Amino acid sequence: MNGFTSIELTRRRLLALAGAGAGSIVLAACGDDELSLSADANPIGNASPTCVLTPSEAEGPFYADLDLVRRDITDGRAGSPLELRIAVVDADGCTAISGAEVDVWHADADGLYSAFTEQGEDEDVDTTAESFLRGVQTTDRRGIAVFDSIYPGWYPGRTTHVHAKIHFDDRTVVTTQFYFPDDVSASVYTAHEAYVGRGDKDTSNDGDGLGADLAGLRMGVEPSGDGHIASILVGIDRS
Repeated sequence: MNGFTSIELTRRRLLALAGAGAGSIVLAACGDDELSLSADANPIGNASPTCVLTPSEAEGPFYADLDLVRRDITDGRAGSPLELRIAVVDADGCTAISGAEVDVWHADADGLYSAFTEQGEDEDVDTTAESFLRGVQTTDRRGIAVFDSIYPGWYPGRTTHVHAKIHFDDRTVVTTQFYFPDDVSASVYTAHEAYVGRGDKDTSNDGDGLGADLAGLRMGVEPSGDGHIASILVGIDRS
């Protein structure tokens, strides 16, 4: 799962998976059930459609198996609203996968994770009794899981990111991280009151040693109301 597998899509297969517009991809379009993903959010480009296996990334030290099945993961945490859309497909054929469990977790506006001790600049913050910004959703018939969250904050040495595990058939098929455009992060961190006290992050996408190869892991992020929608297509091997 550490490399990429590129697979050519036939026109019929591509159309079965997605209706590609000028700026978006709509997975398994079904009338009012259509859910668009930014064209920048996935490895299927309009000009040269391909399907790829999403690469694995480090789990990191802040994973907690809390089995919190919920769409709204904010727990009242302050921050710029973010709708997180994750579409899961089979990399070998690009068919949407329903019934996959998507487990996500990320830092709050202050760069803190829930459920852990010894955080913050002085390592004196204890959030073990809290579960903010963690949750699990099962992909629907279109292969899509949606979370209501806030834009992730940053902490020293890391760029803005969301952690994820994809589980299928009682096994974890990929553990990875998703990344946000530097310019969008800078705009959020300098404009929204929950982040301005800390300012812009100290590490860019290119400067992050844990996310040096971001191909296939960059989220497409678009404005939505007073926040953003972030979306990505995840290709897995379910064999």
